[in-house]
Amino acid sequence: MKQTTHGRDETQMNLHPSEIEVLQAIRQSDGISRKLLAEKTGFSQASITKLTKSLMDQGYIMEGEKIGRGLGRKEVLLYPHPDKFAFLGIDIGGYRIRFALSNNRLDIKHHAEFLISELLQADDLSAELLIRVEAFLQAAGTEAVDAIGIGVTGIIDKTQRKIMNIPNARGWDDLPIADQFEERFGCPVYLEESGRAMAYAEKVAGKAKTTDDFITVYIAYGIAAGIFINGRLMRGVNNAAGLLGHITVDEKAGRCSCGNYGCLENLVTYPMLASRFKSRSGSTLSFAEAYQMNDKDALDVCLEAGEAIGIAISNVINLFNPEIIYLGGPVFERFPIVFEEVRRTVLLRANRFATLGMQLETNSFGDRQGIVGALALASASFVS
Repeated sequence: MKQTTHGRDETQMNLHPSEIEVLQAIRQSDGISRKLLAEKTGFSQASITKLTKSLMDQGYIMEGEKIGRGLGRKEVLLYPHPDKFAFLGIDIGGYRIRFALSNNRLDIKHHAEFLISELLQADDLSAELLIRVEAFLQAAGTEAVDAIGIGVTGIIDKTQRKIMNIPNARGWDDLPIADQFEERFGCPVYLEESGRAMAYAEKVAGKAKTTDDFITVYIAYGIAAGIFINGRLMRGVNNAAGLLGHITVDEKAGRCSCGNYGCLENLVTYPMLASRFKSRSGSTLSFAEAYQMNDKDALDVCLEAGEAIGIAISNVINLFNPEIIYLGGPVFERFPIVFEEVRRTVLLRANRFATLGMQLETNSFGDRQGIVGALALASASFVS
């Protein structure tokens, strides 16, 4: 495959710090006037005029619609230019892998997915993944991207740029995936745990653009969480911050894949809920079908899950005092009663001062939170 010559160094050579600051302010908005840009950055109007002209001349930004009322002068809104960069996102979960190609505004232009089990027979997982990415880009009609973001539902070593372990998938231990992809595609590659990538999705492209203290929680076949405090993403000394799924909520719940007993992930993931319903009811209906019919056992399983999630989240609220918590994943999307029970439990158990004004909301991108997070990781890391 033909390699791109684009890269992070080229971006930094083209832009000086003032231009980067203005560009980031524009990227964090949904269209912003030069007047508001001056207020947000603290630069003078004259400086903003000069800086935005430079950014426009280099193709980083473009003018959009005019806003204003009456006969006065209209303000022109500024936006990132959609065609300046192309980003590739890779979301590696414990159940499936997703690819997405986006423009500079993170509009997804092409996407694909497959089950992670399809790679079980591969002799070299990284090599097989590279082959599939190449085929994906060829199908999308492109040979080059400016940056790649990879989100992984597991433990990573950010310094060594490796996947250390994916708990729910075999064979993904100690893989130097970032360096391998960077060598093959000739562009910067950014690796992150998927919960933190999902938090990037909210911060870069979602509801949290102007929020500095928030947490994202996604529950599907596993649990992913990301934490922003004071505008900074928390990783921890060993890149293990945000392991919400391994907070102990009920020691009687059996042993988790991590080796501990009673972890939240051993109680409330989609497979665990379906299994608990089946063993409790003996019904021939699926868990989702029974829920739709207001089956008592299905509803009880959901209420118990909501309480367990709420207990874990209450502990996190007391520790970090976030402004907003964004919840997503099929457990919340398919069973809304779980969301409501989480809300009830949080209000009952979390410190009343920590919950004062705090909001529980659905996430911005639903089922695509992970792949948008991988794209947002690429975008935020590349243009910085």
